Amino acid sequence: MQDVIIIGGGLAGLVGSLELARGGFHVTVIERKTYPFHRVCGEYVSNEVRPYLTSLGLDFGELGVANISRFQFTSPSGRVLETNLDLGGFGLSRYALDFALYELAKKAGVQFLLGETVESVEWTTDATFEVKTNNNSLLLAKIVIGSYGKNAKLDRTLNRDFVQKKSPYIGVKYHLKTDFPVDLIALHNFQDGYCGISAIEANKHCLCYLSTRENLRKHGDLANMERSVLWKNPHLKRIFTESEFLYERPEVINEFSFAPKQTIENHILMVGDAAGLI
Repeated sequence: MQDVIIIGGGLAGLVGSLELARGGFHVTVIERKTYPFHRVCGEYVSNEVRPYLTSLGLDFGELGVANISRFQFTSPSGRVLETNLDLGGFGLSRYALDFALYELAKKAGVQFLLGETVESVEWTTDATFEVKTNNNSLLLAKIVIGSYGKNAKLDRTLNRDFVQKKSPYIGVKYHLKTDFPVDLIALHNFQDGYCGISAIEANKHCLCYLSTRENLRKHGDLANMERSVLWKNPHLKRIFTESEFLYERPEVINEFSFAPKQTIENHILMVGDAAGLI
């Protein structure tokens, strides 16, 4: 019997597990992938949370973050607005950030069940949770926390309200090497979407954009959509044509919901994207 089972090992799940373990609770995190791995995510973090992350034990010098202090905003036609970011932030890939938090959590005593997906969560008559995975694992816990991101099978199993409506959005992320200022984050707009670019560790940049399934359907595949839609913004055309793309293929997620969500479902406490209005 565990004190707490956390479903999903993203930022909310990892930070929650670390805090709970250091508070004396027995915690198991169930994550369908194995660390380290990439996530579809813009990888700029505000300095607002830097002191807290430092308090958890993250060493930003060792992680090699890119310090960012300027912001650029462009229209679909390429018009530019620029400003300084008073608070500023830093760039760090989720590949590196999540893995560092995972290592800290393991040292704190968190147990991890990796490469497994939760199939069901049952609240029993004796106030205990039964959590079953796709590998027929059965775990018992006093508390279950849902921290499984934007689009999960468990949402459908729980029949959550927002899954009844199809989401029109897709998210796409690349890592690349390009000639772009390390201290700048840019947000480039295009028809029915926007694309962010900023530096991360190891002289790399994160390029992440949000578009629609309709844009993709109309143009057939990502490459054609990018050329036909994103490249109409001249700043994006330059990035796509003059950069070295480091992924064999992009990270993609679709049908993630921007709808408001309940924070408690069938006695499960929801945190992170599973609970919030993105």
